Amino acid sequence: MFRCFLSVFVSLLLCATAYSQPNAAFSFTEVCQGITTQFTNQSTATAPDTILTWNWNFDDGSNAATLQNPTHTYSTYGVYAVRLIVTTVSGLRDTVINNVEVHPVPDASVSASPFTGCQPLTITFTNNTTIDTGSISNWLWDFDDGTTSTQQNPAHTYWELFGHTVKLFATSNKGCVDSTTRDIFVLQNPVCDFTASLISLNDSSPIVNFTNLSSGGNIDLLWDFGDSTSSTEYSLVHTYDTCGSYNVILTATGTNTCVTVANYILEVCDSLVQIYNGVAEEQTTSLSDFIIFPNPTTGENLTLSFEIEKEESISCFVADISGRLVTTPFSETKKQKGKHSVDIKQDLPAAIYFVMLNVSGRMYSKRFIITE
Repeated sequence: MFRCFLSVFVSLLLCATAYSQPNAAFSFTEVCQGITTQFTNQSTATAPDTILTWNWNFDDGSNAATLQNPTHTYSTYGVYAVRLIVTTVSGLRDTVINNVEVHPVPDASVSASPFTGCQPLTITFTNNTTIDTGSISNWLWDFDDGTTSTQQNPAHTYWELFGHTVKLFATSNKGCVDSTTRDIFVLQNPVCDFTASLISLNDSSPIVNFTNLSSGGNIDLLWDFGDSTSSTEYSLVHTYDTCGSYNVILTATGTNTCVTVANYILEVCDSLVQIYNGVAEEQTTSLSDFIIFPNPTTGENLTLSFEIEKEESISCFVADISGRLVTTPFSETKKQKGKHSVDIKQDLPAAIYFVMLNVSGRMYSKRFIITE
């Protein structure tokens, strides 16, 4: 009898030692609403016992999960008391509850002013993104032309025509991201240009033929001849009262209301020289070693250097930043092939200027600065 009792006692003692209470535990990723959360089971049991089942309650009214390492997506942000119950082969159980915080996603929104316009089109983008809790930590703008910005409210200039889809990515301080798009449209400017040629001199009044070279559909033209007269004709002949320098401006307006301006200074007398197109721009294409030095300068010494590949007839003009002719250092001068350096020192006040070369009818310009 004693030996039997002892055997039963030892068996019970061994059973109690082998099948101790399991330890329920898990980890998780704190994520954003609408993004899958990964739950990783970390529960343990003492050998020889093992965990047989896992029962998860995600605290959002969804069905329980029985996988060892489940995933779950919360559609609403907030704090959820997630419960895991583990059961061992021996029938022992343990329960653990952890709070899982799901962060809100921003509501990305953007406005653009203007959202359409003529090339080049500069648009100011305004970030209108909101978030229920937390804050927006950064913004990423994709302007759909190969450029980006991280400013909150950037301005961007479009040179490429037609439609662009701008995308904004807004990220919260918890790493939650939302995006939105805004379509903008860049309208094409008309091509605006003209040529001028001297027809004749009648009693010292030069007659100039203006040939319009503008294009771009049905466009409206406005001529300003630089002598307080104007016209809306397509191409025309104009008579000036006297010889002199005239700033001629042609404005072309397209049906989409886009405007392009061609601006030439004409030196009209025995011959007509079309010397400058545009305001405050440089054009040095195909003229080798075209430089002006020193630059900036006090104006006491100023040298123009350039190289030509054959004998050319060259005129030199200086205009201010508005395109107004200031002086003519030399005109209709034959230059041989090779490099040339010319002293063009002029008595000019401190300002920004453009020196222009007319090389056998081809125009080149370079900006220089005269300081005090």
